[in-house]
Amino acid sequence: MTLIYAFRDEDGVWHGDVDAAVLDLVPGEGTLTIPAQAQGQGSVFAGQALHVLYASCDLEPSQTSYRLDGGDSVLASWRVHELLAPAYRPGDASTARTPFPARPAMRPAPQAVRLELGDTHRRYSLSADPTEDGRLELTVLICSTDGVIHGELTGEVDPRDLGDIGRIVTAAATLCPTPEPPGPPPPTTPAATQVKATRAGAPWTPEAEQYLIDAHRAGTSLQHMALELGRSENSIRWKLHGLKLAPHPADLVPSRHTATAPEPPKAYTVEDKRKAHPNAYMPWTDQDEQYLAARCAQGASLAQLAREFGRNEGAIASRLMKIGAVGPAADAAPEFGG
Repeated sequence: MTLIYAFRDEDGVWHGDVDAAVLDLVPGEGTLTIPAQAQGQGSVFAGQALHVLYASCDLEPSQTSYRLDGGDSVLASWRVHELLAPAYRPGDASTARTPFPARPAMRPAPQAVRLELGDTHRRYSLSADPTEDGRLELTVLICSTDGVIHGELTGEVDPRDLGDIGRIVTAAATLCPTPEPPGPPPPTTPAATQVKATRAGAPWTPEAEQYLIDAHRAGTSLQHMALELGRSENSIRWKLHGLKLAPHPADLVPSRHTATAPEPPKAYTVEDKRKAHPNAYMPWTDQDEQYLAARCAQGASLAQLAREFGRNEGAIASRLMKIGAVGPAADAAPEFGG
């Protein structure tokens, strides 16, 4: 049965069963203007143009239909009808209904936010875009100073949770260890100055070998041992292998196969992503989501939807799961971590 199950007043506050499970792919929308009445005799929404949602659902129906401004008459759910019906005056003998409950306090609508900060190594940007249900869609990008993306966080949150989220992230930063920057090399010892090779290819002396053994066991870096012994790093690696202190340096042995071109680095920028997917990181509009749901129901695959909407398949999968779309692409969405 098609019912008006929710509506939004002129203050932007939703009423009714906004989260009701509807059977239609896309709910109907319309405007319902409540006539102005004498004070104390009309609905608390008298004089307001309400934005209503209607669809087939299993809610309890009332016996009252409302004519929308567009001319359609739609039956209201019992809860919506109780909200829209006139508030009855105390002591009115013609009705046993209780006075209309107080309206919920209006919550200020969230505003779009754009923040950016950084240092000489990293740049952090945050964008927060309000959704129709009063939540915020967050995107956090972590980039190097040349625009290479090193991390990304996305999701929706209630604006009232932002303070607690900030506190828990700060707490996590204090609990998660971060790598310490490399310290200065150990000071040059007298022994090292006595074992340094005087020319390339000079034979190893017992003193040089002993210094290499002691330095390796002390955890001295390969670069520092090469510097102190006056030899190349490859020479140090081969000698460590000969002393049975390190595995065979197979990467130094020439390959018998034809060398192939190295793979390009996998780092990317927002601009690089948009060359392949023009709408990457762009906010979704209501029209985008409605068309996406319709195309999914028509049987379009994830690959087809990615081409049509200019986004990668992971972004399509995530949005399909968020809006509760139905179709083959929605069934495959969980495989993409949506």
